[in-house]
Amino acid sequence: MKTDTADKKKKGSRSLRARLSFSFIFFAILLMAVIWIMQTVFLEQYYEKAMEKRAALGMKLIGAAYSVPGELDVDEFCDRLAQLSSESDLYFYIEAVDGSFTISSNEQIGAGRMFMGGSFLTRQAVQMLGESQTGNVSFIAQGGGRDSDILVNASLVDSEYRTGIYLVSVTPLTPLGPAVNILSSQLKIITVIALLLGCLTAFFYSKRLAKPVIGLKNKAQELARGDYDVDFDSTGYAEIEDLAETLNQTARELAKADDLQKDLLANISHDLRTPLTMIKSYAELIRDISGENKERRDEHLQVIIEETDRLSDLVGDILALSKLQAGTETMENRPVEIQKSAESILNVYRVLEEQDGFSLSFKTLPSRIWVMGDERKLQQVMSNLISNAIRYSGDSKDIEVAFAEDGGRVRFSVTDHGIGIAKEDQEVIWDRYQKASRQGTRASGTSTGLGLSIAREILQLHKALYGVESEPGQGSCFWFSLPIAEKDVDGDDNF
Repeated sequence: MKTDTADKKKKGSRSLRARLSFSFIFFAILLMAVIWIMQTVFLEQYYEKAMEKRAALGMKLIGAAYSVPGELDVDEFCDRLAQLSSESDLYFYIEAVDGSFTISSNEQIGAGRMFMGGSFLTRQAVQMLGESQTGNVSFIAQGGGRDSDILVNASLVDSEYRTGIYLVSVTPLTPLGPAVNILSSQLKIITVIALLLGCLTAFFYSKRLAKPVIGLKNKAQELARGDYDVDFDSTGYAEIEDLAETLNQTARELAKADDLQKDLLANISHDLRTPLTMIKSYAELIRDISGENKERRDEHLQVIIEETDRLSDLVGDILALSKLQAGTETMENRPVEIQKSAESILNVYRVLEEQDGFSLSFKTLPSRIWVMGDERKLQQVMSNLISNAIRYSGDSKDIEVAFAEDGGRVRFSVTDHGIGIAKEDQEVIWDRYQKASRQGTRASGTSTGLGLSIAREILQLHKALYGVESEPGQGSCFWFSLPIAEKDVDGDDNF
């Protein structure tokens, strides 16, 4: 009992719904962890990099505005300086190289603010720029008040239209400690909300996604119990709908297989019961009546022998078909002179021309025809088709065996003028026990009803084309075709 409970818990933890729920919750936790790291650990570094880029861009724009060709519009230039300073919270200081003028952004309306020690920093930057060989200077200075660090950038801007200038930008690197504490408090609240939403989302979507799968599982269990009328109906997801349709098709095929199995068992039971009953009956006759009468006893024994042969043929055909379908039957793939093989089989049935009045015609091609295959099994197919034609020839006892060549293939056909086969039966006539019983009459002789099934399996192993052409009351033509193989008349292979 404990083991069963443990197995159920283990199985429940591996269920689709459990794993979907866990995945949603894990994703929510992972997302919040990334946000925490970005906002608390890397925020300050990210902020400094962003301010550096902003200052560099502002310097580039001011330098480009000062270096424009032609006469400089001082008012427009100052307005541009004030706008950039205000938008970026930067302080700009400009001094002509020849000392003829100075401009600072806090002198403009809406300009950026002057920072503690700003004058000293701009003078220091200009001095360093004058000593620099590259025309660019950048350093971080310790600020005062609420500005702990200040980024100073300076560049020498030359222009062929006017005096060169020293351009200095002062960028505050405001300490983010208080901001980080505020963000941490907010993130705690956001994390709780996110986890709650993640759990609700996980519950909702895991239930919605798992529901059709669980429904299919329950119906599949009904199918496993033998209910082939179960209907797999699922909507909402294309993949689930495709799976449901596949399972419905599987159920229909299983229903067919089950009906075929029942029909097969019924037919085999009938075919086994009949000879067994005959054997038992005639054995009792010999024991009770004809034991001392040699003539009657021999007659009864002959019936027993014939019925025993019939049983042996049935068992042999069942075993042969099972081996073919299981793929355990060995095949010898070698050149076969197909017309010669057919002639040897047809000669076995020539005796029926004298005994029962059959007319067996044989039409061949003028040249020798070779195919690749197993000669013994191909002869078994031809024998089955000929015996089938004889069995169902009806009052007309004319049987035609013919060969024809078509597009590099040789076609073997057996035609009778007997009872024929209905259109709806022509597709299933190759199945087990789908014989004359589907045509309205029971087969005669020692037919086991498996001949065409065996023929089909052999032909499929040879990758042959095969089929039947028939009209009720007009007779039938069973045929198959194989590719023609090249072979010298002296028997040497050209493969």
